[in-house]
Amino acid sequence: MKQETLSSPEIASILENSRELDRLTFEINKLHKKLQATPEVVEKPGDSSLSKLKTLYIQGRDLSGKEVTNELSG
Repeated sequence: MKQETLSSPEIASILENSRELDRLTFEINKLHKKLQATPEVVEKPGDSSLSKLKTLYIQGRDLSGKEVTNELSG
């Protein structure tokens, strides 16, 4: 089995994606904890917690898809 060597820019890109995924995971977990502790907040007019959560999940999905695409094309 041949092992490929990654270039410095590829490694930097992987590390940056990893940091961004860690940040998104942290934000998602923080928001989940907030919603579990105070579920009534979601029912208040003007609350955007679920919208923020959806946006974070979409960003995570897109970033993960980008990672997979980069791995397949590399």
